Amino acid sequence: MPDGREVDQAELLDVAKDEDRARSLHRTLRSLSTDPDPKLREMATAVLRGDLTAEQAFTDPEYMAALFSGAAEVRRAGEKRSVAEAGGRFDDWQQERRAEDERERSEQDAQRHVEKTRSVPKHLAGPGRYYGLGGPRPEDRFRHR
Repeated sequence: MPDGREVDQAELLDVAKDEDRARSLHRTLRSLSTDPDPKLREMATAVLRGDLTAEQAFTDPEYMAALFSGAAEVRRAGEKRSVAEAGGRFDDWQQERRAEDERERSEQDAQRHVEKTRSVPKHLAGPGRYYGLGGPRPEDRFRHR
């Protein structure tokens, strides 16, 4: 987004109802923000910036018309494909989605791990536990007290 602010998946939970759907909705909004349809781009960008809630976007008649129009085009294109071609593309798409979901989950897990390890538990803090704030200085380690 131009100003650097982008809503995260958690902010879409009120509409999506669970983390997987919120992740999928967030990914879809990012994709729609570069869509050729200007109305869909406008809607997705506004939701991602936080200027518009997802609920507001999905109840706006103009945005819904643009979404349904895009869905109708996808349906027509799908009807023109052979079953084998469509099945192969769908399998490829599913594999890409699974890989992307796994990548996002591992990034979230890594972030949680970093956040968890940043703070020192109270039972480990204090003198003699580590060389940090409140702990002994390394030069004092071998000095008789």
